[in-house]
Amino acid sequence: MEERNGYSTITYRFRFYDKHLNWLWETKVLYNKVIQHYYNLLIDFPEMLTLSNYQLMRQLEVMTIGTKEMKQKGQKASYPFCDFPVIPLYFRRAAINCAISMVRNFQIQKEMVKTFLVAPVYYKGMYKEWEKDSIMLKVYTGKRWVWNCYHFKGRNLPERAQILSPLIYTEEKQTYLHVPIKKVVEDIRSIKERMKVEKCILALSFPGNNSIAVGAVMTREGFLKRAQFFLGGLELKARKKTLKRKLEKLKKQCQLETKKKERYRKRIENINKYYAHLVSRRIVEYCISQEIKIIVVPNYQHGIDFSKKRYLNTDCFEWIGRKIIQYLKYKAFLNGILVSAVPTVHISDCCSVCGAKIKRYNEGHTPGAGYWGGQLFLCPNGHQGNSGLNTARNVGKRFISYYKN
Repeated sequence: MEERNGYSTITYRFRFYDKHLNWLWETKVLYNKVIQHYYNLLIDFPEMLTLSNYQLMRQLEVMTIGTKEMKQKGQKASYPFCDFPVIPLYFRRAAINCAISMVRNFQIQKEMVKTFLVAPVYYKGMYKEWEKDSIMLKVYTGKRWVWNCYHFKGRNLPERAQILSPLIYTEEKQTYLHVPIKKVVEDIRSIKERMKVEKCILALSFPGNNSIAVGAVMTREGFLKRAQFFLGGLELKARKKTLKRKLEKLKKQCQLETKKKERYRKRIENINKYYAHLVSRRIVEYCISQEIKIIVVPNYQHGIDFSKKRYLNTDCFEWIGRKIIQYLKYKAFLNGILVSAVPTVHISDCCSVCGAKIKRYNEGHTPGAGYWGGQLFLCPNGHQGNSGLNTARNVGKRFISYYKN
């Protein structure tokens, strides 16, 4: 079956380094005031929503800035910007499109939104001279519009990719340039189409020990072809251990340490994100090297009962399986690989060979039915091995059963 091409959008993030970051904040404030102005007009005149987006934009422009004919005759717009500076064309149109989108998506709100905190979208007329580590932006200083060159740091933009309108995200002390990239996806066939021709799939489990993820490469008949362990759990745990110890100390102290607590929480979350990105990228690279087009994962969408699975820990900083799956989905799709999910019922407590209930244990320990943290397993019929691999095989066999003729 022939592969079909498609497109996908991914966002690259760059951090700004410049002394005039306050101008970006002033620009954001003005941008949201303009959005508020147009949002109010759409709320007051809901009948205009029957127009197309282009017609609606032109109508709103006539209402707020008028037309050339109106200016020649000395006529004023019906709803001009009061106490606003001159609004550049592309800045205004970005704000109009944002206001239209908000009203169309949320319909007419019973209570009008009082405050907007939308990141400014920069159309082509608002930026120029895009270099490898800098960009020239048109910004509002609080008094006037100026062109300013902003330097940033981040990974290189991909070649042969279409760059869409960037956004400027301003936080308390940091500002980021978010750049949407439209990339070609070489294979967008559905799972059903792929299962007719693919020879192997990769089924995954996320044990939460040194093996952050365990993969089972399985044939269409349900046989295990090879196992792959994605390590790094001990390294991840060691990096977080010191931070968690400091966080625990701060929790016992007074509320004056709130900012420090948030700082440590953020650092722990960033470490989790880093390893989730790292492992998901390794999984995709492995699939590319093995020419595997389908990845199967447990469906953790509806949450996990941590009381029954203590090995995953109730600590929200500990287990990163769900985050890996989240990153894996879009990374895989960009490379023509699809991720599917199966129910989690009995994937970790049954033998993948005979289906009997298993007991788990670690080396030197006694196997037990409630030993969820055990890295090894034993079933009544004598089958034994790695419990993470056993779970991955159960995930793969369940998926394959859906597509058996």
